[in-house]
Amino acid sequence: MNLNKFDLNLLVVFDVIYKEKNLTRAGQKLHLSQPAISHALNRLRAIFDNRLFVRHGHLMEPTPLSIELRPNIQRILELAEITFEDRGIFDPKRSQRIFHIGIQDYPMLVVLPLLMKKIRENAPKINIKTSHLKKEDRKIALEEGYLDMVIGVKQNFGSNIQQQYLFRDREVCIVRNDHPEIKDSILLDQYINSEFIGLSVSEFEDQDIDKKLKEMGYKRNISLMVENEVTVPQLIVKSNFLANIALLVANEFTPWLPIKILPIPVSIPDVEFFQYWNVLHQKDPAHVWLRQTIKSVCDKL
Repeated sequence: MNLNKFDLNLLVVFDVIYKEKNLTRAGQKLHLSQPAISHALNRLRAIFDNRLFVRHGHLMEPTPLSIELRPNIQRILELAEITFEDRGIFDPKRSQRIFHIGIQDYPMLVVLPLLMKKIRENAPKINIKTSHLKKEDRKIALEEGYLDMVIGVKQNFGSNIQQQYLFRDREVCIVRNDHPEIKDSILLDQYINSEFIGLSVSEFEDQDIDKKLKEMGYKRNISLMVENEVTVPQLIVKSNFLANIALLVANEFTPWLPIKILPIPVSIPDVEFFQYWNVLHQKDPAHVWLRQTIKSVCDKL
């Protein structure tokens, strides 16, 4: 397509129709008449050779192609806003940037509250949008610009992705206070013979504890696998299951849940957390500010 002949304002029309699901409301939002908004939609339909929005009662529902197009269109509009707003100069106190961060439950629980507090103190108009991605999906999201930053465990992304160490934590075992068999400590035999709640972080990679047990000729009995780490303590309270979670996460729950923290009877490395970003953003003043802000928060953990 020749961009010289494409009216980029049509992307604004697309985005507002997508949000409002109604042509009249979209026209009011954009200060356009009903014929003007309908004409803009017809131009979009001709460009993409797709109906884009289909009427269902009083609503305009997006087609599968619209749903697929929307993330890219949103990103284009956000970049346009950033370009005109910052004009090459980043002022955190005035900026209305939206930063997209890939983050899992652990750093979301431990890092995000502190990060948002610091942002609100120093950059009151900046917003954060988070995404929960498996390890395999983070590289693509960073490379293609869907994410500004990923906060997560050690991972090899390749030479086009930069990284910075943030902090470390260690895994512990949690169990409910009135577990019928496990009291104030846990032996290896008890550990091996217990049922576990496992955490699904990657589809293709075992956790360090399972790698270590495999070397020793053992295997955990994982009866339940979940993707959300913050749900694990609540599941532990209502079962005889055991679970391995990070100490900082466990400490968040012990004041209000009847669970206890026990050392794992196997020596495994600490868990290290890093922040990752595309090398294209290395010298972007806004990204530099974001990285420094995240690092300063994590230094205090």
